[in-house]
Amino acid sequence: MRSKQFRDKSSGKNKLVAKYEPQSAYAESFRYIRANIDFAGIDQEYKAIMITSPDPDSGKSLISANLAISYAALDKKTLLIDLDLRKPTVHKIFPECYSSYGLTGLLKDVVKVAEAIVPADVPNLYVLPVGIAPADPAAVLNSEKMKEIYELLHDEFDRIIIDTPPVMAVADAQTISSWVDGTIMVIRNNYTKQDNAKKALQKLSVAGTTIIGTIFNNTNMKMNDYYYGNN
Repeated sequence: MRSKQFRDKSSGKNKLVAKYEPQSAYAESFRYIRANIDFAGIDQEYKAIMITSPDPDSGKSLISANLAISYAALDKKTLLIDLDLRKPTVHKIFPECYSSYGLTGLLKDVVKVAEAIVPADVPNLYVLPVGIAPADPAAVLNSEKMKEIYELLHDEFDRIIIDTPPVMAVADAQTISSWVDGTIMVIRNNYTKQDNAKKALQKLSVAGTTIIGTIFNNTNMKMNDYYYGNN
């Protein structure tokens, strides 16, 4: 799969090429990634896909957002979930989806599912933001309530894209990877160390997830800035 470098979280909406530049080569790269995921899932549908990276600042959040927009463009009811509970980002990329409730409000039964999920300014795309960051993210992710919510959402949506913390930073991504249908790893050129990438893949494999492939986020390329490869 191909794409360009997306790491500027403060101006996230300007990097949503799948929304703002749908005819560009960059947007086409996400459609190419989407097609490869769907082709890989012919025998086993990848309905819920986790996007992660070995290290922070690899561009995974904006890649998650653009991929979600790409799926929504197929008239698929698509949900983007921010499960980077320690450093949530999705509400910055989609400021119209900011909510003080979100996932944490849902977990505490302050709001219902329909109130926690916010429609994005993109047809067929919905966002579940974190809301107020929880004090103990690991406890949240390992709770029965979280599993119940995930199963409910899995049944309701055609595609779910989940943005998670980096694998080498905390154990959260390993926990999440055990639920999802498949995982994609984002590798940033001239930044991610080969040893870290190998260790991250090993951790995810131990968790039992299916590694769909990797996205190579190349900060030096001008046109084909994202390269997708299957493992």
